[in-house]
Amino acid sequence: MIALVLQGPQGGLVAEPSIWNMVVYSDWFTKAILLILLAFSLGSWAIILQKSLVFRRLRGKRRRFFEVFERRSSLAEAYQGALAIADNPLTEVFKAGTRELKHLSQRPTAEDRAGGPLELPIGSTAAVAPSRAPAITILEKESIHMALEREAAQRVERLERGLPFLATTGSVAPFFGLLGTVWGVMDAFLNIGLRGTGNLNVVAPGIAEALITTVAGLAVAIPAVIAYNWFVNQIKEIADELGHFSSELINVIVRERRA
Repeated sequence: MIALVLQGPQGGLVAEPSIWNMVVYSDWFTKAILLILLAFSLGSWAIILQKSLVFRRLRGKRRRFFEVFERRSSLAEAYQGALAIADNPLTEVFKAGTRELKHLSQRPTAEDRAGGPLELPIGSTAAVAPSRAPAITILEKESIHMALEREAAQRVERLERGLPFLATTGSVAPFFGLLGTVWGVMDAFLNIGLRGTGNLNVVAPGIAEALITTVAGLAVAIPAVIAYNWFVNQIKEIADELGHFSSELINVIVRERRA
């Protein structure tokens, strides 16, 4: 169809066969494919930019968190320092562990009333570390571990939001482009039949139009696939850090309760 549009009745060009003109004079099906690919592109780039900013901020916050945790003189001091590092998965996991520890510490026993175990009240400005506390039991340790794992899974799930769209874009965009190309090639052969000739001037514009959607599909898919793989690696690194920190936090709690 585009060959008939760009060429006049005597075979001369009525418009320059540029990419823009081929898009403008393309049929409705090709334009629909390009609009779909444009929507995928805008959505994927919005996710890429938003996730890039998130992981850039988290990189500094994770470093600051481990610096605070390693310099601690007590678990209560580390907790207070971690509260200043907001919007950080490590901080949220730390808070979840201390909430569970506080819940387990609130046992209505004579020992607890005389001198309760370590409490790190959430939202308080100071944490109290009593002089004596009963050793943590296996059940309590398992309960804290489950609370840490649950919070870590929620934080990882939050970081994964938007990634399925990138995966879908990387998988589907080339097929949309291929669909447009097949349609364009079919249209080009129909034009050959209408013109009654296989002259290159008739065939070339239609084939070029058909390849536009393939180029567009690849241009949309390639950044989405690269970004998806990079974000997945970043999330895996954070998930590993959360797992290692959870184990270290449990060991610290056990050591302080034994002290």
